[in-house]
Amino acid sequence: MAVRGVFASHNSIMGDRIGDLSSRVLMLGYTGSAPMLALSSGMPKESAADTAFNWTEDQHISGNTLKNGTQNSAATVLAVDDTSIWAKNSIVMNQTTGEYVFVVSVDSSTQITVLRGIGGTTAQQMTDNDVLQSVGTAFEEGGGKPESVTQRGETRTNYTQIFKNGWAITGTAKAVKFHTGSQLAYNRSNALGYHVEDIERAFLFGRPGVMVNGGKQLRMSGGIDYHIRTFGGLVTPANAGGAGQMNMDGVRHFMRLVFDRNVKGLPNERIAFTGSAVLELIQQMIQKDGMYQIHAEDTKYGIKIWKLQGFNGDLTLATHPLFTENSIWGHQLLVVHPGLVKKRVLRDTWEETFNSNNMNNNGIDAEEGYIALETGFQVSAVETMGIMTNIQTAVAS
Repeated sequence: MAVRGVFASHNSIMGDRIGDLSSRVLMLGYTGSAPMLALSSGMPKESAADTAFNWTEDQHISGNTLKNGTQNSAATVLAVDDTSIWAKNSIVMNQTTGEYVFVVSVDSSTQITVLRGIGGTTAQQMTDNDVLQSVGTAFEEGGGKPESVTQRGETRTNYTQIFKNGWAITGTAKAVKFHTGSQLAYNRSNALGYHVEDIERAFLFGRPGVMVNGGKQLRMSGGIDYHIRTFGGLVTPANAGGAGQMNMDGVRHFMRLVFDRNVKGLPNERIAFTGSAVLELIQQMIQKDGMYQIHAEDTKYGIKIWKLQGFNGDLTLATHPLFTENSIWGHQLLVVHPGLVKKRVLRDTWEETFNSNNMNNNGIDAEEGYIALETGFQVSAVETMGIMTNIQTAVAS
């Protein structure tokens, strides 16, 4: 199920989230501290069969790739960032110069051999970061079968992490009648708030690892930031004329590079999490340029979002409380594709209660308990996501 007003990916998934922690977060008002976990109620959830889980990166990523380095008009062996979207007999257009080339062979993951200046176009110098776009394939009359293209997926591994948060109340405190309601319910509500915030932190910024603590295995799950930085997502610092400076041309270029890569069959949409400082700087950039628009929108789930209009897609912006408490995160923009993130659950949410009545509390005059979840995070096709870092000041384009 999509989250209406925020994103449309997985619109065909039926609403099977009754009792799911993410849905409780979305519907019961914890979105202020854990918006990513809340929004994951509209994303897939899959069981993890073990404490370590794997998936294969075999999505068909559409779009284009970038030229690597500068080469003159006579060069026929071209260096590029990624050849995975092409095969022999592909036709490729340089978006910058308009030149078309024909792929004679794919030599490696970063090199192709081509015929230059086909289709009546002129061979021209290609420069670093020229955008090279696939324009289909063409085969000669009477030719043989095409090359077999197999998506040789890369296997990724992550781990499930156990999250626990406890609550307690003495027998006396439980017996006292509060005008504001049940103290026990209040304590349990606080525990749930801390619980979802802990999951949120790991979902965004966790790093994978396995260690031993007190003779027992402890596992940590890698989050979205880790996967983007480690497996080829777009990570670029703000640098519009100087370190830390950003203008709307820079934001637009960043948005274009992110939106230019998408997985076949999914809406080309993104959610960007940031702090209030960066949102304020973006608004200052818009005022300085006067040619862009940003719209504030509310959803019925209480998540405050803004829409930043771009040439090839609208970016949904959401301020996140975690980004305001950290001097590094507070100056970056984390862009996520909502259709490519899912939770991998080994043990769904459970609760344990201990009190003197059931003799599980060693006779202590108190009622205690905890809420727990064992889950990990799967982040696929990070080439469709990105992080802009070190956004410090707003300047005019």
